[in-house]
Amino acid sequence: MHTARKWRDELNIGIGLIDNQHKIIFDLINDLGNASEAMADKKVIDTLFDVIENYVFRHFEAEEELIAPHAGALEHALEHYTLVKEFKKLRLSFRNRLSVDNTVHGFLEQWFVRHISQSDKPLFARIAQGGDTPPQSGVDEYPQEQQERRRHKRIHQKKITDNAILASCYNASTLRNAQATLMDISLGGIRFESDEPHQRGDLLVIQCAIGRNFKMKE
Repeated sequence: MHTARKWRDELNIGIGLIDNQHKIIFDLINDLGNASEAMADKKVIDTLFDVIENYVFRHFEAEEELIAPHAGALEHALEHYTLVKEFKKLRLSFRNRLSVDNTVHGFLEQWFVRHISQSDKPLFARIAQGGDTPPQSGVDEYPQEQQERRRHKRIHQKKITDNAILASCYNASTLRNAQATLMDISLGGIRFESDEPHQRGDLLVIQCAIGRNFKMKE
């Protein structure tokens, strides 16, 4: 049985952006564990893999941008690369049905707890105390290439499930309920169709079930 790992304050590094991203990553990993336990459709699991991979990529990119001027940045980035490479292997194994997918969330939880505790916190503590000096560039060293920042990748409903994804939509700004049909999802939000008009800035609560076992709320 999957036991959701709750965020602990001792995992905070003291930088709001990074701490919030870490919390979101833990939520996504728990979603993967819950979907695996519920034996959700393979398309649902694969979509969660896609969301986690894209979000973790963006998180690592933001973190590496913050630590780039400081000593130890390269070694830290290599740890990130190691996880990305391992994650891609686990995802490929799941697609080929060579491994049990409900073990992946446990691996990710353990990796992030260890990485935050043993790598992130010590590095950012040294930076905050001014104890890290910028790395010295060698004479023959080429400037580091800038990675193209990945934008929000939209995942169409047909890639998640063959059936229409029907949802209930509550507008907390107008206190009105409506029915909606989800068209696609991304890290930037959900695109849906509804007969009820909405205004920019409205606070919406979208709730739906994908298949018989997996539910989501946004």
